[in-house]
Amino acid sequence: MASGSAAGAGVSAVAWRVVSDVDHTLLEQPGETPSAGQALRQLGQRGIPTLLASSKTFAEMVAFQTLADLPPQPFLFENGCGIGWPTAAWPATAGAPQQELGAYGAIVRGGDPQRLRTLLHQLRDSGGLRFSLLEELNFDAIQQLIGLEEPLARLALQRLASMPLVWQDDPCNKAEALAQVLSWLGEAPHTTTLLACGDSDNDRALLESADLALVFHPADRPAMALAPPAAERPRIMRTAIAGGPGAWLAAVEAALAEAAPAAPTPP
Repeated sequence: MASGSAAGAGVSAVAWRVVSDVDHTLLEQPGETPSAGQALRQLGQRGIPTLLASSKTFAEMVAFQTLADLPPQPFLFENGCGIGWPTAAWPATAGAPQQELGAYGAIVRGGDPQRLRTLLHQLRDSGGLRFSLLEELNFDAIQQLIGLEEPLARLALQRLASMPLVWQDDPCNKAEALAQVLSWLGEAPHTTTLLACGDSDNDRALLESADLALVFHPADRPAMALAPPAAERPRIMRTAIAGGPGAWLAAVEAALAEAAPAAPTPP
């Protein structure tokens, strides 16, 4: 793992929690999903829980959880515009699920897609803006754009909380959604030391809010730069070359060991 810039001293805490993006961070190919589940379970067996935060849809994330053979657990979907939560342990203050699928219910934090669709049409018509909504493209074009085989591409179109567009000429983000999830899990702010993993701009808020930011990147491209941390909230930054579940697990374990080395064994 390559080392990036560091701010502040080493991190020490009672507990670690890992929050990770999925595509190009934990996964490089959909076929790696079972191996990703094994990596996540391995961390869990060490007492380090991982929360997944993805641009994937609710349906995609439920499919991922199932294929990865993970126990029911919360996740963030559509870049934090939605939260998936096990229906068997539904948070009392969350209201009714907007949708249920398998063992999960969906909590929508973004705008209603129909209202977003209407607003985008109005902006395009009145402002002379040039863009296409993803749903307006034919399916072959959508597949080529998002690079997924047909079954997964159809899951990627089942959006509950956001309306993707292709730009030709919200305040929701993963960090805000994470704060809500930790609240429902009963974790007060900063009682858990956070390691965040991501690779792109839609992970920026999550990475910049973490105690330890692990920025993944391909071998032929430098890692995304983060804003300097606030003096009162130091952050350590590390970088790692993405390469799927094995590389992800090795990078996470190395970052944790470097940031908070194990205490020496008593004589």
